[in-house]
Amino acid sequence: MKHNEVVIKKGEWVKVTGLYNWIGFITSISHTFKEYEVYVVRRINGGEINKRVLVDFEDTEKLESRPSEDELYRMIDMALDTKDREWFLELQSMLSKSEELSL
Repeated sequence: MKHNEVVIKKGEWVKVTGLYNWIGFITSISHTFKEYEVYVVRRINGGEINKRVLVDFEDTEKLESRPSEDELYRMIDMALDTKDREWFLELQSMLSKSEELSL
């Protein structure tokens, strides 16, 4: 998939392709270097990973599936750590109504 076919935004889930088969979410975007910072949470075939990596635009594919509850909480923690209110509110809206958090 070419990057200009699909716009991937911060917080969206991606599959990292190429040498690796990882799943993670975008934490930042560099249009200058044409790369994403991805917080990788697991391998596609299983196995948990928790690290940030820089990935070229062309080595990512947007995932259409909804993140698990654990993955949402992990991203919410990161949004709080980085003081990113907009991302926090977007993530919080994805939680079921009985589990919503507040700042």
